[in-house]
Amino acid sequence: MKKILPLLASGLLGLAALTLAQAAAQNPPAEATPTQKAMQARMGWLKAMAKNLGANNLPEVAKDAGALAAQTAKAAVGAEGERKEMSQKVSDLAAAASEAAGKGEAEALQARLGEIKAACAACHDKYRDKK
Repeated sequence: MKKILPLLASGLLGLAALTLAQAAAQNPPAEATPTQKAMQARMGWLKAMAKNLGANNLPEVAKDAGALAAQTAKAAVGAEGERKEMSQKVSDLAAAASEAAGKGEAEALQARLGEIKAACAACHDKYRDKK
């Protein structure tokens, strides 16, 4: 009896793992939408800018801010109404952040990053799906 119990437990564990693996194969995670991918890229740039600002690596901040400005400017071209205005606002702020970083103006850069985060939060409050 003592030898059968561990074998039975490991068999049940194996069966449970196999069942979970089959369920995962039948229900793969959904592919991110283009908008979700764009937002993930934006968040990545913001995190990198904050990290590089903290490390006083302003050339990298300027590079990431420039990438954010370009991506949001492109998004603004394809948008309409308030979404266009909000995308353009983030683009303009990111361009200003890139310029401030290029000039070594850490205080102005910090202010622009705060404004970008506030603009993102305002847009998310209004348009992001609530679950």
